[in-house]
Amino acid sequence: MAELRIGILGSGYMGRTHAECITKHVTRARLVAVAGGRRAPALAADYGVAVEPDLSALLARRDIDAVLIATPHADHCAQVVEAAAAGKHVLVEKPMATSVADCTAMIEACAAAGVRLEVIQTQRFRGAISRTRDLVASGAIGRPRMFQGRSLFTDYVVDTSPWAGKEEHGGAFLDTAVHIFDLMRVVLGSEATQIFARLHTFGGAPDRALNAMLQLDFDNGVMAQHWMSYEMPKPSLPNSEHRYVIVGETGSIDVDAYGKVQLTRDGAWTTFWEQPPIDYINRPLDPVRLLAFFTQTQAFVDDVLDGRPDTVSGAEGRAAVALVEAARASSRSGLPISLI
Repeated sequence: MAELRIGILGSGYMGRTHAECITKHVTRARLVAVAGGRRAPALAADYGVAVEPDLSALLARRDIDAVLIATPHADHCAQVVEAAAAGKHVLVEKPMATSVADCTAMIEACAAAGVRLEVIQTQRFRGAISRTRDLVASGAIGRPRMFQGRSLFTDYVVDTSPWAGKEEHGGAFLDTAVHIFDLMRVVLGSEATQIFARLHTFGGAPDRALNAMLQLDFDNGVMAQHWMSYEMPKPSLPNSEHRYVIVGETGSIDVDAYGKVQLTRDGAWTTFWEQPPIDYINRPLDPVRLLAFFTQTQAFVDDVLDGRPDTVSGAEGRAAVALVEAARASSRSGLPISLI
């Protein structure tokens, strides 16, 4: 197979993001067709590809080898299972699904069909986070001991799609927490053994979970915290939308995922790397924003064509969703949840 022929399911903000990546930045791949959503005809026309009326029609095309699924979260499971049955490889947006049970069904369906299943977790591929992971792994701060993160916003707004905040699709907590938990696991190179969580919404129905306080223990001894809020009074706290501190036995790293990676060396802070500005509202197709997306899509393409191990497997996607479920269980019970 000289190239991977891809169809996209989903025509919203992320569908357009991936269409731009595949057509302009990913090598050894070709976008063939688009389906799903009211914007599909316009998206297909903009990129000069075919439009199909639905997933079944997309999967029936013999000139498609893989599908990239960028649809509402609760729809992922059934769509992935259908794609597997049609013999198509799958790259699915995060969160992989809204429950661990659905994640398992997706993994099993793809395994039974002999097709790939990989999960989009773009934070792994952001320049700041990937460099932080490498710093920790290289021993730049010694053995990691503590992790603290902040994801603080004044409102929950995603594209123009109101479905993203609805509970049937996991709401703001699932949407954000799969990033948080995947990032923790990757940066620390470890698995969580216990979680204690408090989820709440102050300005509306508590089950919307617009705020979270999370405390985790990891099997390498790291103590971790994360604070998430979509109800911060304006102007929120500076540089706290994606901010993380990792403390090791010999040094520390302060990370603004959309700014600087700072590292302690010889008793002083130094700037290790700085993210070029990303404007995901006004310049969503800027290559600087798209870099993490097309880097991961390229990895998926290369995995399939070259027979490499999965870059972000279904099991990795499921691990993030499992931590979301455990956090919810902890918040309901008021007790820590053991993960071992």
